[in-house]
Amino acid sequence: MLNWLSKLFRRHHEAQPQRRSASPVRVMLDEKTISVDDGAGGIASLPWSSLGNVAVITTDSGPFATDLFWILTDKEGRQSITVPMDAGGEDALLKAMQARLTGFDNMAVVEAMSSVESGLFQIWPATEIT
Repeated sequence: MLNWLSKLFRRHHEAQPQRRSASPVRVMLDEKTISVDDGAGGIASLPWSSLGNVAVITTDSGPFATDLFWILTDKEGRQSITVPMDAGGEDALLKAMQARLTGFDNMAVVEAMSSVESGLFQIWPATEIT
């Protein structure tokens, strides 16, 4: 009797565009180091003690492509690691930065995540790592 309703919902579900798959990038953390596996055999590492700047870059290519990226830079500005916000372990990275980095700007993160345009959001300049 409610067959028409079932067909309506099935059709609506099938018509939804597919979301992009998760990034192959993986973030690994320990007490001393942030490491990022790019999913293609490359691994970049940055010691927490060398971290000097955290920013978020946004693009206008969402929602079906990655459009938010963490940029972690060392104190000298010579090395940086880019982490897409859909990377495996990214949520643990965010929690670790919130816990370890005094002055981490959560509102700037919210603003970046709300952006639909290309932009750069300063999240944390180095003052002290606890």
